[in-house]
Amino acid sequence: MFNLIRLVIICIIIYFAYRLVKWIIFSPGVNAPDLPGRQASVTKSEELIEDPYCHTYVPMSQAYKSSIEGQEVFFCSQKCYEKYIVENPMKKAREAS
Repeated sequence: MFNLIRLVIICIIIYFAYRLVKWIIFSPGVNAPDLPGRQASVTKSEELIEDPYCHTYVPMSQAYKSSIEGQEVFFCSQKCYEKYIVENPMKKAREAS
């Protein structure tokens, strides 16, 4: 009986030690280095914008820019831009970059 209680106590201590180590390594306040399998983080000050064709979000600095009807529109790629123009022929487009 005493061995069983000791085993349960040891398991609880190991569990709390595991949680403590996990909290220290992955706490939100600490900038953990990029680990394999994790996506690279976007710079905090960079704005994400939505592609109007495929609805994916891309950083503004990496987006494909175009001027459509006098308004600047951002796409994830030139391919999405071309598909958007083909499906919306009424839009008058002028490439910005």
